[in-house]
Amino acid sequence: MIIPLCLAAVLSAGEATAQDVPAPSPPPLPDPYTPEDPPDFGSDVAVGYALGALLGSWPDAGLWGSVVARTEAFLVSRDSPGPRLGLSLWGSATVGPRQRFTEDDGRTDTFSAGGYGVMTVLRGDPAARVSPVAGLGFGRLDLVDYHQGPLAIPTLTFEGGARAKLAGPAFVDVAARAHWGTTRSPTAESLHEWWGVQVLLTPGLHLR
Repeated sequence: MIIPLCLAAVLSAGEATAQDVPAPSPPPLPDPYTPEDPPDFGSDVAVGYALGALLGSWPDAGLWGSVVARTEAFLVSRDSPGPRLGLSLWGSATVGPRQRFTEDDGRTDTFSAGGYGVMTVLRGDPAARVSPVAGLGFGRLDLVDYHQGPLAIPTLTFEGGARAKLAGPAFVDVAARAHWGTTRSPTAESLHEWWGVQVLLTPGLHLR
């Protein structure tokens, strides 16, 4: 009689101790919709003026002026030190002066040469007072007033220059840009070579 009573008391004490210890709770699951680190990227915009000349067998010697705009995206934000690698989309339109051309019959007039393109760009440290800028890519120049109708010139475009930091997120770039391309002659017997050479002054802003 005594032995069963002792066993019952021991079992009851064990059950009470087990009930007093709470079971461990599972760790919280991460929320897939709230990442710990927000995406880090950068963005710039700039609008400015380019002055230069279109060189080839058709244009006369003279100056060609354009308004130029671009938007750029980078792998890191403006707060990241060191150079930034990114992609630049640009477009331009002739505003003056307009370069002249002379036809075989002696007729002369002016022409416009707008364009657009994409470049891989390398920009210096956004915090530096003066930093280098460089770019290489492909584009297109459109001669609206070409003597045989509108002419599109696919181009290889490259640029290099310097950036000066202004107040806050503002900056200004001074750069030289060159476009090179070829088109077939009207008889398709030869290629015409074209060069566009420009000096750009483009103020801009670091958006991010």
